[in-house]
Amino acid sequence: MKKRTARTPAQPPTRNLTFLLIKKEVKTFEEALKVPSQLGEPIPEDWGFEGALYTFEAPAKKPRWVSFVEEGFPEGISISPGSSPGAVLFLKADSRLFALTFGQGRHLLKAGAYEVDFGLKTTLNMVDAAKLRSLDVRTFEDLPVHTRRQVSRNSSLDAFTVDVVRDLLGAVTGEPPDEAFAKRLTGRDALTLTGRVVFSELANTCKVLLNAYKKDTYKEHFAWVDNIRLVKDDTLRNELNTELLKTLNARDFHKIHLAPPEVIDWTQAGFRYPGEREGTSEPHNDLDIVECIEALARREGVPASSLELKLDDFKKGKVRIVYEDSSVESDQWSLYNCLVAELSNKDSLYILSAGQWFKVEKTFAARTLEDAKGFVKELKGFPCAHPDDSEGQYNEKVAQGSRTLALIDKHLLKSMGARTGIEPCDLFSRSGQFIHIKRKIRSSTLSHLFAQGSVAAETFLQDDSFRKKLKTVIAKKNPALAPLLDNPSP
Repeated sequence: MKKRTARTPAQPPTRNLTFLLIKKEVKTFEEALKVPSQLGEPIPEDWGFEGALYTFEAPAKKPRWVSFVEEGFPEGISISPGSSPGAVLFLKADSRLFALTFGQGRHLLKAGAYEVDFGLKTTLNMVDAAKLRSLDVRTFEDLPVHTRRQVSRNSSLDAFTVDVVRDLLGAVTGEPPDEAFAKRLTGRDALTLTGRVVFSELANTCKVLLNAYKKDTYKEHFAWVDNIRLVKDDTLRNELNTELLKTLNARDFHKIHLAPPEVIDWTQAGFRYPGEREGTSEPHNDLDIVECIEALARREGVPASSLELKLDDFKKGKVRIVYEDSSVESDQWSLYNCLVAELSNKDSLYILSAGQWFKVEKTFAARTLEDAKGFVKELKGFPCAHPDDSEGQYNEKVAQGSRTLALIDKHLLKSMGARTGIEPCDLFSRSGQFIHIKRKIRSSTLSHLFAQGSVAAETFLQDDSFRKKLKTVIAKKNPALAPLLDNPSP
């Protein structure tokens, strides 16, 4: 049959088309749908490529804001319900299946049916590294910070101030060298192509995208994106959760612990696990996986050793946080969001943090660990910390009765131009060391430790009044150490 050449405008308009690459194991269009029985409209054979269109229209309903507006109009107002149509256009190109989604059409697709790195990797392989326009970045801190960084004109990566160690790239927008192919590409799990695309060229466009997806040219300018990636694949997440439960039920806590998923005031906070209530149990000083399982077992009325943990125990179970100066308890977090875990799966390293799985490139993890070993030195004479010790309690324990240390913890000194006080250190030693101490919880705590030390050191070097105030504090805490700061100068 002769290939169709009509139905394409002489000067096609610029369109935004969204492409998803279906996984290899999905062999038919219907297998990628949530409802496989849904009937599709095959693409006419004379287009020269195989495909089908699946459409749906959501039930008409009024927006949520209507009920509020209606309160002010007792006689009634006329607002018609609206519907949200959508479609998925499937294509076959080079033995792979593609899905183009329109409107709400993505909701037709089965979770886990498509490649979650297709859009980002393909875009990074195709865009000009000097013509980037926007980046979506997640920075790992106590609370992960999501930002969209846009520049006023096409720029290189340097203009976006990316931290290649802590930043996770979620999406990128840029221009490819071949403007005839596309004016702009945006990639995340899907790829959105902005350009003058005609229907007859869809199969060829898919082939170009597939060829780009198979390449690794992105490593020349964007190799750092492989250091850590958010796991979006539902199948992989389920595998990791299954492995996590096996490890928990084996009571192997070597690489699993509990930690608050956000910043809290450790001087005031206590915790209660599911089943624990005021009057029946004292708040815990910290989150502990063993104590948590014991609490879950008490709630179920079984020995902790025989409790079979399920994912729902962590997804639905809540950690209550109670503050010393308040009688209010709140369901602050799910247990799952408090889990911090490290698992190896199929030669890759995965981290669970704040309820999300991340993949860490193994050579990057090994290199980071090896580099960190060079910084570690033992501080002789410092006792081991007890699991229930707060930072303040430990600092007091170390300094108590010591002739060589001064306890500076919680002393905030004002610096010129600063709005808040700065803690010079936790302990000051006879050898002139400024010692900063933090609880070993997670990597962001280590980051804060470095930041605290850096800020205090820079302030000490730059601010004469800060140095004199510190000398006064040390003279009160341990007079024998005060001469170390006689006439302090940088």
